Amino acid sequence: MRANASPLTVYIDFKSPYAFLAIEPTRLLGRELGIEIDWRPFVLDIPSYLGSAKLDSSGRVATAERTPNQWSGVKYAYYDCRRYANLRGMTIRGTVKIWDTQLASIGMLWAKRASYEALQQYIDAVYVPFWKRELDLEDYSVIASVLSACDIDCAGFPAFVSEEGSQENLALQESAFDAGIFGVPTYVVGEQVFFGREHLPRIRWHLLGEEGDPPEISYPVLPDSMVSPASSRRLQVAIAPDDAVSLLTIDRVMNLAARSDVEVSWHRLAPRRDPVADEKLDLSRAARHKRYWHQNRERNYQRYCESVLNGRNASQAVADKLAQHSISLESLPAEDGVAAATYLREPLFRLGEEIFVGRAHLPLIEARLQSV
Repeated sequence: MRANASPLTVYIDFKSPYAFLAIEPTRLLGRELGIEIDWRPFVLDIPSYLGSAKLDSSGRVATAERTPNQWSGVKYAYYDCRRYANLRGMTIRGTVKIWDTQLASIGMLWAKRASYEALQQYIDAVYVPFWKRELDLEDYSVIASVLSACDIDCAGFPAFVSEEGSQENLALQESAFDAGIFGVPTYVVGEQVFFGREHLPRIRWHLLGEEGDPPEISYPVLPDSMVSPASSRRLQVAIAPDDAVSLLTIDRVMNLAARSDVEVSWHRLAPRRDPVADEKLDLSRAARHKRYWHQNRERNYQRYCESVLNGRNASQAVADKLAQHSISLESLPAEDGVAAATYLREPLFRLGEEIFVGRAHLPLIEARLQSV
């Protein structure tokens, strides 16, 4: 990583709805700590790991090269992002194709040269209309107009795009990927790398000096979020009995149940069988992306799970925890939408008709249960 004055570096891509959702909670953290964040563009190569697709003028899939699992992942991602966007009145419409964000990234580097405030304006001026399908971020005249609207001097921008800016962006993309950055938003604090806004509590803990116990992952529910009440007081929780993540989940759900009027039913989730990582000799971007993804999972396991295991066998530790709370795991009901989501990540939650994949959603689940 290149040295910089900011204690927090954040990589984003304008075609990522997850990065879009991370902007405001990340800014909130920066304001709380009184720091200027080092925002950097990272251009995702989506087809290399998630296949590709393009819609026609009627919104139907015209061409596609995706497996059923990849389609399930894409559909859940939009379902999940819209859920959080709706909390804050944000619009996220599915894109009609996989956009090339190189030009918008170069524009971001130009805005960054102007000032920190100008960069924030540019980020909003691109993200908000793009996700309403109102901005063509592959059009030079559009990006130049966005910069001008942000009161950023565009003298020299054409040459920057064709020469220095293009070279700077390319070097940044290559150095970031070589350093293991594979998705957005990605946060870098010192030598620590975090993928996903669910790690903001832990990032805050690091930046404040690591005092007290390190916090768990949580998707932020911002103070101005418009949380609608749950349609059901029954929460289904599916966990894998041989996964240390289940230990963290059981405790958090039991604490939630003690604070909320909710009926919890527990279910068994079949262990996910991850594909074997490609051999290290395979240097293709797709193979490297897969290796980085597995390395990220291992980092997160070490951060969040090893301390609760304390050297114990995961299966036995989970069995002991279930016995402690007199919990019996039932078979997971074969309901629409549940099976398609199970391969993504454990644990799985269902509150009424709403499906949540991952324990980071527990703050929103609790907020729904406590909303009147």
